[in-house]
This record gives sequence, structure tokens and C-alpha cells, in this order.
Amino acid sequence: MSVLSFRTKMLYSMGQLSWSAKDTAFHYFLFFYYTQFLGLSASLAGLAALLALCADAISDPIVGQVSDNWKGGKWGRRHPFMALAIIPFPLFLIAIFNPPENLSQGLLLAWYLGNAIMIRTFLTLFSVPHLALGAELSEDYEERTSVATHRNLMGYVGGLSIQVIAWFVLIPSAAAAGMIAAGYQNVGYVAAAIAFVGMIAAFFGTRDRIPHLVQTTAAQQERPWYYAFGDVFNMLRRSAAARVYLCANLVLIVAVGVGNTMLLHINTFFYGFNSQQTGIFMLCIFLCLLPAAWLAKNFVHLFGKERGMTRLICCMGVIGPIPIMAHLYGLTPPVGSTGLLIVVCSFIVLHQSFYIASINIGGSMVPDIADDMALQTGMRQEGIINSGIMLTQKMTFGLGAFFAGIAIDFAGLEGVTEASQMTGEMMSRLAWVYGPGLMAISFIVALIYTRYPLTRARLAQVREQLQAVGQQTPAN
Repeated sequence: MSVLSFRTKMLYSMGQLSWSAKDTAFHYFLFFYYTQFLGLSASLAGLAALLALCADAISDPIVGQVSDNWKGGKWGRRHPFMALAIIPFPLFLIAIFNPPENLSQGLLLAWYLGNAIMIRTFLTLFSVPHLALGAELSEDYEERTSVATHRNLMGYVGGLSIQVIAWFVLIPSAAAAGMIAAGYQNVGYVAAAIAFVGMIAAFFGTRDRIPHLVQTTAAQQERPWYYAFGDVFNMLRRSAAARVYLCANLVLIVAVGVGNTMLLHINTFFYGFNSQQTGIFMLCIFLCLLPAAWLAKNFVHLFGKERGMTRLICCMGVIGPIPIMAHLYGLTPPVGSTGLLIVVCSFIVLHQSFYIASINIGGSMVPDIADDMALQTGMRQEGIINSGIMLTQKMTFGLGAFFAGIAIDFAGLEGVTEASQMTGEMMSRLAWVYGPGLMAISFIVALIYTRYPLTRARLAQVREQLQAVGQQTPAN
């Protein structure tokens, strides 16, 4: 088994910048930009995100299945598909932030939806093979956690870099010029540039690993693309680990999507933070990255992945509602104050440390599931597995934005432009959805993970059986 170098992990991980660029732009800026500045209804914006998700339901399994069965050659199974997305993805990311002026609600919805579908499709072309590549890089139980941690760390660095540039440079300068909407518009250019750099680095930086990657059999290469959907159902039917992981991931990611989509409304209207304070709030996530890596490594070592995951998610669920409910009932410093910012940031560091650690462990479960499936089917299908996972993760902005739009309309925020316009009823509705509502969902996720069957001991048995039947494994 070859040992991965730090260079390989970092260059591979830079591919995650494409994902974080899309997620950051969509969650924290695009939805707010379209609803508060361009005048698109929050419910319509959420509907557009949900409809774009339907296109993903088709493209994700197809890309995963085709890349799994690709004959390869000198560029391997994954790199040719990654290359197809490197230029179109950033261009469509720019386009969605730059709609033509004076569009009607219908045309604005169409522009939003059309570009969102293209962005998601090209992200699929890059990210499904990229994630599958990560699952092939190592066969070691704990090094897989290291690969996932590096990837998630880079994703957070990219996303937070976009936020820092936006909140401290783009939006304040645009506001000073009396054109605050232009600040949100320019986020698209920054996100596109960061995504392009990351995609190029991952593509060229992992070429030397191609000879070490898993090669498919001739029989698998002959499987047609339309087997993709059958392969997804077969995965869910035959693998209890895949069912548990995808179900838990789906529930968690929808909750995260609701929270992220509502975050700017919470910070702006509930807490009364200005753009610089929101920037400081986002910068606090940097303080979580190293503790999260430490937590993931040690929880896996002490408890194994499945029990470590349940503990991390329960901690996250308990901490999440504390600051928002405390503020609702007058137990925190005044709206918009530095004291309130310190209180909220203190809890967000704790909450995100546990959440990011759970994401690190979750990413390392995927190669384990691929091994389990390989034993049952005789095929290496990292792409199919990651296509299902990627689809659930994209629901962060699909179902998440849909339900967030309903929650925002339920709170009655239409026409609200500053915290002083918030009524007690508006604040109460926001707080109970964003606090206890999301906490309850976290506990459901933890309960689902208690059913995860691939313990360390069981995975060791799987790998022994794979070797006994001569099945090729990653990094051999």
C-alpha cells in the first residue's frame, strides 16, 4: 500500500474549492440577492432551487456510472470528466449573478433556474469523479479520514475566503458607493475565480496517482450508461451501510441547507449585525477547522466512525439553539452590539467544530462503503456511491432553500430591510424554526447513525475477503 504525501492530499483537496464556491455563493449571497435586491419571491427562489435539484437526480447517477465504467487510458477513469467542467462551471457561476436588467418575475425565475441547472450539471461532471477519486486514494481506515479532513478543510478555506472578500471588501465598498446590490453581484466573479484555480490544481496535481488507481474489468467497462439508476437502487438494496449513510446524510444536509439559507436573514434582521460583523462571524469558522480535525481523528480512534459520528451530532444539536433562544428571551446584549457578536461567535465556534468534525468522518465512510459494495458486486463503483452522496449534499440548497423560503415567508419578512422593523412575532417564528427545529432534526440524524453496520472490525473482515477473492483495492 502506498502512502499519500501531503502534497497529493492538498492538491487533490483543492478540487473541493469548486463545491465550496457554489455552496457559499448560493447559500449566503445568491438567495438573499435575488429576494432582497432583485425582487424575486422567496418562495419562487426556493422553488427554482428545488426544480434545479430534479436535473441533478438525473445527471448525478449517470456521471457516476459512466466514470466508474470508463476504460481509462493514460488519463484514468476520473480525470477526463473533471476536465470537461473546468471552463463552463465558472462561466455559468458568473452568469447567474448577472441577470439582464428589468426582468419580470417569470423571466427572472427562468434565468435563475436555467443557470442553476447548468451550474449543478457541470459541478456534477467535476465533483462526482473528484469525490470518487478521493475514495480510491487510500485503503487505510484512518488515512481515509485524513483524506476527507484535508478535502473538507480546503472546502471551508475556499468558502470562508469568499465570505471574507465579500463582507470586508465587496459589499462595504459597494454600499459606500450607494450600490450595495453590486457588491453581491461581484461575489459571482470571486467565486468563479476561486473555483477555477481549485479545479485546475486538482486535475493536474493528481495525475501522478493515475497508475495507482483501481482499474475496471472488461465486463464492467461494457455496462451501458442507462444502468446507472439500477445501480443506485441496487446499492441501496444490497448495502445497509449505504442506506443508513445516505438517509442520515439527506436529513442532516436538508437541515444544514435550511440553516445556511436563513443565516443571512438571522444575522441581518434577528441579531442586527452589519456586513463587517457578519464578516467577523464567518471568520470565526476558521477557528473551528483545526479543532474539528482533531475531534474527527480522535473520535474515530476512540469510538470508531459510527459511534464517533453520533456523539458529534448530538453535541452539535444541543449547542445550536442556545444563542438564538437566549437572544429571543432577552438574555443577551442588545441587537447589533459587539457584546452580542461575541456571545454568538462563541457558540458558533463550538457548534461548527462538532459539525465539521462529523463531516470529516462522514467523508471517510464513503470508501468503506465502496469496499463493502465491491465485495457484494465484484465491481468498484465509487462513482455511483458518490453520485448518491453528492445528490443528497446538493439538497443543501435544493430542499433546504425550498423549506427556508417557506420559513422566511412564514415569518413575514417581506419588505423588511433592517432589524428595527422586526416584530416580536417575526423574531419568535424565526427563532423557533432556526433553534429547536434544527436541533430536533440533528437528534434524528444521530439516531439513524446508530444503525450504521460497518464497524472497524467488520471493515477488516470485508478487506480480508476482498483480498481472498483477488479483488483489486485502492492504492495497491
